[in-house]
Amino acid sequence: MNCSTYIFGELSEGYSQYPEDSSSNLFKLIYSKCNAPSQMIIHRDESMMYYVYIRKIDIKRYIGLAVAINGYYFTQVSPLFPLFEKQIEQLAERGVIINYSKNGDIVTSLSSLMKEEEEVMGYANYLHNEISSIKIVKKIPQADYTVSIKSQKLFNENDNNSEIVKSSYTYGFTVILKQENYDTIRSTSYRNTLKQLNAQNESLSKEVEKLKETNKQILRQKKQFKNVIFLFLTVVACGMGIYFLYENLNNTQYELDAANDTIKEKNLIIDNRNERISNLKDSISNLENSLQQVRREKSELNDKLENICSAYPFIVTESEVNSSRYKFKYYCDEEKDITITLKAVNSNNSEILSNNHTLTFYKGGGEESLDFHRTLDTSQYYYVVLMYDGKIIAGKYW
Repeated sequence: MNCSTYIFGELSEGYSQYPEDSSSNLFKLIYSKCNAPSQMIIHRDESMMYYVYIRKIDIKRYIGLAVAINGYYFTQVSPLFPLFEKQIEQLAERGVIINYSKNGDIVTSLSSLMKEEEEVMGYANYLHNEISSIKIVKKIPQADYTVSIKSQKLFNENDNNSEIVKSSYTYGFTVILKQENYDTIRSTSYRNTLKQLNAQNESLSKEVEKLKETNKQILRQKKQFKNVIFLFLTVVACGMGIYFLYENLNNTQYELDAANDTIKEKNLIIDNRNERISNLKDSISNLENSLQQVRREKSELNDKLENICSAYPFIVTESEVNSSRYKFKYYCDEEKDITITLKAVNSNNSEILSNNHTLTFYKGGGEESLDFHRTLDTSQYYYVVLMYDGKIIAGKYW
């Protein structure tokens, strides 16, 4: 499946796109059709299908992800929403293009995607690999020229999938709105935690300021009481009054000590909150390391597949045989027409029955079923092999 991926949006200093080409006018036009915080717009232009996901950041800014496919369309639209939402989650957690504010809202301070070209390029390639792994595609039917390329049809996320899919390759623009629940569970949890921590920090900071002010007042009162005590000590006749003032001073000192203890407790709470934030950042770092490991393993697996495919035109991943036909599933690195030979060898008398089949093998894999030679004796047992160019690709006993 031939596809291209784009990242674009209205950032802190205007519109930016990667890679930059003539599609920018289309993406700006598509954004003008957005009416919800989260939506997908599908646009058909002859044999090109554009799947564009736009997430609004605020009244002016937004971030968009787009996939352009030549000659094919997705037969299911509903799985695309969580895929794009997962990409937004990862972008926000990485914090380069978009990031979370201390209140848990998605914001951006990046002026242009080209200022972080390496990050953007790597993410565009990652999005391309995610889209390329989706197998729910079919060849696009011939365009209905009675329908204008500017025509538009509006859906909600939960509308019938078959109607949305048919509209996607029939109308010029198919708009799918998502008014709520457009954050992943992880994003929602992360944002709520940030909001709670920020609210608690602000509340604790206000309490600390109040306690500091109370402490200043107590210190001023203490100083005043010391002056009064000094004056009363000069007057022996006021001994009883000095006694009561001394008791009052002791009570004031107790309040001061209690206030200091409260400040220490609040500071301890703040330290605990900061430690939780640090732990969350460590968890995110661990997840990123795991993601890198998965990418390396996937790359190694792809290298092994390429080595196998260089020796054989396709790989049989699963096979099944009965008295009438041979079924098998396969993996193929590109679409091609291949002539293969199906042989059935009688285990008793070494009789060999073979017939040739020319099949179209599709990129990524599929399933085929081949009938045996009509003279096959179904009462006998055979060893069935699948061959190409004199090489045995697969075999099974029946």
